[in-house]
Amino acid sequence: MRRWLIAMFVALTMLIYMSRSVALLPVNAAPLPEETRKLLEKSLSVVELDREIDRISGLKNKTQTEIDSSEKKLAEQEIAIAVQREKAGRVLRSYYMGYKDFWLSALLNANSLPELIRVWDTMDMIVQSDHNTMNSYANDYQQLKKGYHKLQQDKEDLAAVASQLIAQRERIIALQSELDKALAASGDQQMLLKLMDELQAYWKNVGLYEVKQHFKAIADAMRNLPDFVKETPGIIQSSGLKTKLTITDAQLNEFLRKEDKRFNDFAFTFEDGLLTMEGDNGNIQVKIQGRYTVENEPENAIRFHVDKLIFNGLELPDTTRADLEREFDLGFYPQKLIKYVKAQSVEIDNGKLIVQLTIGG
Repeated sequence: MRRWLIAMFVALTMLIYMSRSVALLPVNAAPLPEETRKLLEKSLSVVELDREIDRISGLKNKTQTEIDSSEKKLAEQEIAIAVQREKAGRVLRSYYMGYKDFWLSALLNANSLPELIRVWDTMDMIVQSDHNTMNSYANDYQQLKKGYHKLQQDKEDLAAVASQLIAQRERIIALQSELDKALAASGDQQMLLKLMDELQAYWKNVGLYEVKQHFKAIADAMRNLPDFVKETPGIIQSSGLKTKLTITDAQLNEFLRKEDKRFNDFAFTFEDGLLTMEGDNGNIQVKIQGRYTVENEPENAIRFHVDKLIFNGLELPDTTRADLEREFDLGFYPQKLIKYVKAQSVEIDNGKLIVQLTIGG
């Protein structure tokens, strides 16, 4: 117990020093006890779930505003289309009540060429007006239908967002309850609370920014990967209509380190079906682990999905991973490499990323 308290005191002292000197949390400090590490992970999860709730709440408010605006516009459209409907009705009634026979008779009974031309011009003008009226009604009706379809989709989106909000709120309540119980049973609640407060402040002010900077650096670099692939012999191999792209983790490391010097302190490896980025620069320690999938919507792409994100030894929750995926595109687009090709499959095996490509639309 005494050792544990000493370790806690050292960790707390370092965090306090960090907050006062605006230094980054040291990554090479002695590991904290497992129980403390889990508590800190949960405290970070609480912070990140709070951030996710704020994001979803904003999305909910935005969607509700769009629904209110759509309902108002649709009500105005319904009034306008009612006028068009009446005009279209008069046109249809005229055709079915014999007016076309009247014009035919007028044409046949014309006594001279000028009279025939006048009747024809008048009839053509009326027919054109009728045609415009029918087209206007048809277009307005289609726009109204699209508006209602979008309104229905917005309402479904709102319901989904509301469900997400409820789920995340329930999740944070449960997590906070676990934290409270663990703190109460720790025997040193005030020290742990102080430690968690310091860590949460550090994450909000420094940690999240640093992690985002690394994701941004990878996303920026990936835009230039097609050029690197084209310039590096042996990466692309073609046979008939099929093409295979094979890039090793050594080549990926070479490429990324040329793109951004911060990757000199990190290593990328392809192993066990996963891409792992891991390393530290003396200030932060990051491990990002994920997998690639082939997706065709909205376009053919090889997308990267973050399965694990560890910051200074603490694993961050799924909401953080999903948020980073939304904000930063770490994917690869085959058609930026070769036009008219599509990725069919992607696999990671023995230090290699292997993408099967084929001619496609």
